[in-house]
Amino acid sequence: MYLTTSPGPVGAPAPAPARRVPLRLSRLVSRTFSGGRPFLPDPLEPSLSRMQADLVRPYPVEFRPELLERGERNTFIEMTQELLADLPPPVEPLDLVLVAHTAPDADPRRSTSCHLADVLPGAPLAFNLSDQGTAAGFTALRLVSEYAAADAFRHALVVLLDQRTFLYDTAGAHDVPQEDCAVALLFGPEDPEDPEDPEDPEDPEDPEGSGGRAGEPVTRQLAGVAPDEVRTTLDALLNEPDGCGVGRPLTLITGQGLDAERFGPGIDVRPAPPGRPCTGPWSTLADVLPEFAGDDGPRRLVVAEYDSTLRYLCVSTLDLEEGT
Repeated sequence: MYLTTSPGPVGAPAPAPARRVPLRLSRLVSRTFSGGRPFLPDPLEPSLSRMQADLVRPYPVEFRPELLERGERNTFIEMTQELLADLPPPVEPLDLVLVAHTAPDADPRRSTSCHLADVLPGAPLAFNLSDQGTAAGFTALRLVSEYAAADAFRHALVVLLDQRTFLYDTAGAHDVPQEDCAVALLFGPEDPEDPEDPEDPEDPEDPEGSGGRAGEPVTRQLAGVAPDEVRTTLDALLNEPDGCGVGRPLTLITGQGLDAERFGPGIDVRPAPPGRPCTGPWSTLADVLPEFAGDDGPRRLVVAEYDSTLRYLCVSTLDLEEGT
């Protein structure tokens, strides 16, 4: 539970601030889902129908109850439960759990973040993040760093979700998921003074490619970037002194809002698959990391995305340090 307290007696010395420990990416797992469970029969079906009709009422779309008859879904909670099975059981209590998505759950009657707060150790601060378009994953990583700085959080879990099932017409809508996909990013302390750190890079239980030598992602989100400014702005970020791509080999992962072909053969560009507006770049990162598991040299991975509706250009930089 995240609590605030009174500042203490007047004149009392302020407590020493907790030491901010960099949070490295210790695990990264991704999973896609096919099929799904039918909506019906469902003993609570009337409540789902009423809820869905109420949710779309303020918007220029119409609830289609006939989709309940023939539709199927992988709910956010169901996908998350299977995703957790791909992660090792958490050894340390979690401080923060953040669930991000671009589109709502087809069955929103249970909160994914509340469920995770119940089943994971540590009674973490847990909440959902939405209404960020394709910037959702980047906003989540930025918030992890900000909470770590403000409250010295040491362990955090970010879950990203795409779901293809809708009970209303999505024709003409931007960034609509076409696949069911879930990604989990687990962050732990990078503390050279703590030899007992259970998530130390030399931990034999850390599988190659799941995080390994990855440091803490550095995320930048630029607002108000016009479409014709995206390429030059991103080039500037990649080439600025001590910036994204200076001094070490670079791999650029591009989301669906960026034209990967425009970067040419001089950059190692890995485009994310279409139809995954929230999870795409991060599932691609999960695919790319194992390629460099046996590479002893440093490398820089840059994950980039542009949301043309919000005009957000997002860049997250992840350094792979020297192998051990």
